[in-house]
Amino acid sequence: MKQSLGEFLELAIAYVIVFFILREWLIPIMQLTNTGGMHLFLVFIGMSLALSLFRVHPLLSGLVKFGYITWFVVFIYSPSPVLSGDTLPFLLAEWRGNMATILTGDFGQVSDVFRTVLFLVLIWMLVYLIHHWVSVRKNIFYFFAMTVFFIATLDTFSDYDGKAAIVKVVVLGLIMTGVLFVKRLWLQVETTSTVMEKWKIVIPMLVSVLLVSSVAYFLPKTGPTWADPVPFIQGVTGQDGNGNGQKSVGYSQDDSQLGGPFQGDNTLIFTASSRDRHYWRIETKDTYTSKGWIVSEGNFGKNVYESNTPILTSLQVGPPESERQIQLDIAVPMPFLIQTYGMLSVSAQDSTLFIQDEQTERMNIEQQVGESKSLSNYSLSYSEPVYSMEQLQLSYPATLETMDSSFDRFLQLPNQLPQRVRDLASEITQKKDTVYEQIKAVESYFRTNGFKYDKTQAAIPGENQDYVDQFLFDTKVGYCDNFSTSMVVLLRSVGIPARWVKGFAPGTAGPMSDGLREYRITNDNAHSWVEAFIPGTGWMEFEPTIGFSGNVNIDYDIPLDTSDEEEVAQPERKPEQPQPQEQVTEKEQTKSTFSFDAMWLWMKKFAYVWVIIVVLLIITGISLFLQRKTWIPKMHVRAYRKKVADWSNFDSSYHVLLKQLSRIGLRRKDGETLSAFAERVDSALETDEMQKLTVVYEQHIYGKDKEDVDFVKLKESWEYLINRTIS
Repeated sequence: MKQSLGEFLELAIAYVIVFFILREWLIPIMQLTNTGGMHLFLVFIGMSLALSLFRVHPLLSGLVKFGYITWFVVFIYSPSPVLSGDTLPFLLAEWRGNMATILTGDFGQVSDVFRTVLFLVLIWMLVYLIHHWVSVRKNIFYFFAMTVFFIATLDTFSDYDGKAAIVKVVVLGLIMTGVLFVKRLWLQVETTSTVMEKWKIVIPMLVSVLLVSSVAYFLPKTGPTWADPVPFIQGVTGQDGNGNGQKSVGYSQDDSQLGGPFQGDNTLIFTASSRDRHYWRIETKDTYTSKGWIVSEGNFGKNVYESNTPILTSLQVGPPESERQIQLDIAVPMPFLIQTYGMLSVSAQDSTLFIQDEQTERMNIEQQVGESKSLSNYSLSYSEPVYSMEQLQLSYPATLETMDSSFDRFLQLPNQLPQRVRDLASEITQKKDTVYEQIKAVESYFRTNGFKYDKTQAAIPGENQDYVDQFLFDTKVGYCDNFSTSMVVLLRSVGIPARWVKGFAPGTAGPMSDGLREYRITNDNAHSWVEAFIPGTGWMEFEPTIGFSGNVNIDYDIPLDTSDEEEVAQPERKPEQPQPQEQVTEKEQTKSTFSFDAMWLWMKKFAYVWVIIVVLLIITGISLFLQRKTWIPKMHVRAYRKKVADWSNFDSSYHVLLKQLSRIGLRRKDGETLSAFAERVDSALETDEMQKLTVVYEQHIYGKDKEDVDFVKLKESWEYLINRTIS
């Protein structure tokens, strides 16, 4: 169907408005889920709308969208370039892994790649639905109402501020609704009109909406008529913390009695401007009492560091060339330093000392005269550590027996620890060959065995109950302290040194500025996690709590074409070169080369699969080609049944009919008039419908006196002729 310029511009304006409304859907989703790459999602939305606007064939449109989705996930999640030999194995591995996860019913463990694909497909379907509403139904009210409800709900029950978004959506939605109403009204009266005649109705409506919106925006506003429903709902459900013994969430130094529900507190503690996402580390504790955590007795020293001097910790740091800075602005005064993994030094304007406790690795802030001090802001220099997977796979359990006595405090367990806790730890780790695999098995245990994250239903152990035993076998409900403490105890039960870490989770991500993203950390972000010692690697952080994702960088530096026996037989190859140099060399090699030999070997490995796929594709292609006279017209019939019967759709349907007649051998001859051709078609098909359609078509294209036309009957005649060509 050929659109007039006016109709194309009308649809283009409608799609621009739809794009900005969809953007308001996307913004809170990106903010609340801490998801980046919003511009890539907007490109996909714009591309989908453009394909609908230009009426690209559904098959070609689908291929373009499928190609973009494939590029998207490879570009974001794969370390290799898109056009490399690693792309197809990466996609197949993701497909197999996620299908296995779904078939086992463990839907919460699907990968980020699969979730991203599902989200993009959802956008694809939503754009298709909106296209139907705009171009066919000429009514977008339901989408408009759902958008307002969606933003209002998030504004009420989440941290998202939707005031400006609702104003923009209401204005755009009213304009869109008005324009489509005029379009729908014009089609109902069945009269011809020029573009100027339509705009004579549309322009006053646009001016009215913009004028009323502007006046409403600048007029003074009263406060809300109804009270905030959230505190009332929390009170009714017993979550307000009044009189029910709930503690207030936040950082506390006393961890000797863990358990019990927590009341939320979104008080801002500090903000951090950083290029990367971080876990904010404050201190560790080493002694588990069966009820909570304390620090062990012993003689431990203290280290003193000044501003801008290198700081040494028990943790790994990254290469010097990867050094970056974090700017911290403290909202609530704290006498201790907020640390991050890979920390190198601290820079503060005032004359300050940082006193490091070797036992807990907490760093207190003091003045030169020895008095406790709080800083309003300071910056951290850091280089994120990168752990070698090759080295991690060399961490055999036998190496734990050679560790010195300084690690004994990280293996401490109370004498009264129930035996079933130790038995569970052995059961989880018994089939794992390396220390790293044992730790990962314990970390993932909580995600697949019926545990639930909830701050309000966590139990307090009784006098004769063990905190970890109660959580593992009785309640299976808790928050970060339950998960992290249980993981430390399980690891220690099988001889793996582990310690309990306190600090803050990454916080809520804000806008980007000069390449840095602002993170807001509140009391609600107070968190605990685990550090375990892996022989040959050192201390490494792990995140067992359901709903939280760790921040560990692992270099998967295992050669794909070497066998396990070669890796075990030659473990000394890794230490021959510094780790950072090896990572850079390997990454550069991946980017600069594409091995067709490796690709060919991989294809030969699954040769029978490729043969079957190619044969099926050939058979499918031949079948579609031979049956094209049947399935192509059926597709057109289904498509035109959904379209409005008017002049523009009649024009395109007539051309479709001519092409179908050509497929069955009824081609229009050179110099043959439409009337003569129609008479010949009716004679061949034993009908008179083609001549009826042709009379109306000539009346339309040659500008003859247009009479009242019954488009519904014409549509029936057209469909009858199409079906005759099939039979």
